[in-house]
Amino acid sequence: MKNYILLLLLTLFTISANAQNDHKYVKLTEKIKGKRYELYIENTDSISYDIFLKVDTEDFRRSSERPILKTIPPKSKQRVLTMVVLNGKEGKYTYTLIINEVAYALQFDKDFELLDTKLDEALTSKTVEIYTQNDCSICPDAKRILTKNKIGYQEYNIDQDTTHYNKLIKEFKTLKPNSAVNHIPILKVDNKVYNQIESLEDFIEALRDGFN
Repeated sequence: MKNYILLLLLTLFTISANAQNDHKYVKLTEKIKGKRYELYIENTDSISYDIFLKVDTEDFRRSSERPILKTIPPKSKQRVLTMVVLNGKEGKYTYTLIINEVAYALQFDKDFELLDTKLDEALTSKTVEIYTQNDCSICPDAKRILTKNKIGYQEYNIDQDTTHYNKLIKEFKTLKPNSAVNHIPILKVDNKVYNQIESLEDFIEALRDGFN
């Protein structure tokens, strides 16, 4: 059966030592102790990133001459390279940093029977509610994402009972009086409410935001 691969949020960033390190979640930093330079990759996101780092210099002795390929876990800071300035050198270097921002990959066939997603364990620690409706086209797959990743959640089908939905509307109107809660599915992660979900991509992005 023909499979379709949907790779979400894939962006490659190439930066030099003199350029702005402007990735939203992943940064390269350095720690200098005399002639000793330690390079770190810090990931402040709740998902893992794969990085490729290549340092070009004639001013340092390095712990590794080869490009570095490494997975940086969520909420972590990893030392990736140690360099020592050579005698008589200024200590200049440039680098190429490529960040693979694929947080997860969805794989499904034309019948949406197979759905596999890779999300990090960080998505298992908060209270999740999903508000569904019988004719909601993406609700089954949204719930499958939660179940597949062992994310505990409470479902409220508004075709069967509107009690909790009405309570949610009341809470949401208190926080945002000029906003409407009328698009299904609605995802609630702790106190964050996401009511503009129109696709699985939107749903996963809402999950990601909710756990950051």
